[in-house]
Amino acid sequence: MTFFYDSRTLFERHVTKLVRNPTLLATNLVTPILFLVLFSQLLQNLSMFPGITGSYLAYLTPGIVVLIAFIGATLSGVSIVNDLNSGFLSKMLTTQVSKTAILFGRLLTDVFVVVVQSVVTLAVAFAMGVNIATGLPGALLILGTVAFFELALCGIFLAVGMKTRKTETISAIGNILFFPLIFISSAMFPSAFFPSWAQTISEYNPVSYASDATRQLVQGGLNWNTLASAYVIMAVIALLGFLATIVQFRKAVG
Repeated sequence: MTFFYDSRTLFERHVTKLVRNPTLLATNLVTPILFLVLFSQLLQNLSMFPGITGSYLAYLTPGIVVLIAFIGATLSGVSIVNDLNSGFLSKMLTTQVSKTAILFGRLLTDVFVVVVQSVVTLAVAFAMGVNIATGLPGALLILGTVAFFELALCGIFLAVGMKTRKTETISAIGNILFFPLIFISSAMFPSAFFPSWAQTISEYNPVSYASDATRQLVQGGLNWNTLASAYVIMAVIALLGFLATIVQFRKAVG
């Protein structure tokens, strides 16, 4: 019971902190919408090219929610660094709080934020004319997939954050990974647009797996093979990431 109570309390603390920062709250909600609107309007003529079924907006929407997960994971690493450097984590360790709940409360908050962002993004896309082929069950599965992908990436950035304790390092690594992982993948453009070397990278890029799985739920329906492949890749990343996170977390609380 202590674990669940502590996790809920820490979750409420993190969410309250976010709500009390209207600038950060607005940025979290508006950024994915800007990506969706700007890219879909500026590149709408791409819908006539091979590899894109229907409108470019419908193709882009799943890629944007995957992009949200990537950004959310980066911010998770920044948040844990702030908790370490501000002394919040040290203060928590002097209380009876469950150590596991400290990490779980952080992850729960990050997943909650990403799901809210994704819901808003899907709602805006729907208002712009995108229909999810799999309906409400498909929309829920999209949210579950995005949440799992964000969790998988969180393990990497949390481990780096606790190891370095520098927000600048998290931001630098996030920026270095963001552009190749997002743009050399099927998130924004079909791999047919890429040169052969980039097509090879895109084929093995985990962002492509997550994007393809969510895109089929939006445009074509449920494909178990594509979905299973995406979840296997995400599970492997999550396993490796959280093993590193647990090691670094034990050092931090020790």
